Amino acid sequence: MNQAKTKTDESIPNPTSDRLEEVLHQLTADQKRFIVARQSHTSDRSAAESIDISPNTVKNWKVKGAPIDEAVDLMAHDGVVVALHVRRENLAKAMLVKVAGLDSEDERMRQNVATEVIEWELGKATQPTKLGGTGEDGAFIVRVVGGINPEDV
Repeated sequence: MNQAKTKTDESIPNPTSDRLEEVLHQLTADQKRFIVARQSHTSDRSAAESIDISPNTVKNWKVKGAPIDEAVDLMAHDGVVVALHVRRENLAKAMLVKVAGLDSEDERMRQNVATEVIEWELGKATQPTKLGGTGEDGAFIVRVVGGINPEDV
């Protein structure tokens, strides 16, 4: 099926997204938290207070040249870029939290984390399909123990 390209299609160059990515690299974690909060507030003051930052801190950032207003304006056009940027920045931290479960005192927790890490790297183990006998009407009965690959059907 031929689908029309949309504005958010990654194959279409988006100068706004590129510039936003550049600006985000110049901001601290708290500044990024502020620009995200600013999207749902009508003033810098209320956005700052909503994330427990002094409004004076935001003013100081701007005086010192942090591109806060530019980031807010660009994000209004493409918030997905900010979400992806924050996700990438925090991936290593999330992985450290996840694999710390391997050292848990709880055996079930260690087993679950180990399985998850293995499946991330190697994929899920192939599950066998077991065939049964025939039904009352002579139809063949199939009992599926694992998943079925749609390409094999």
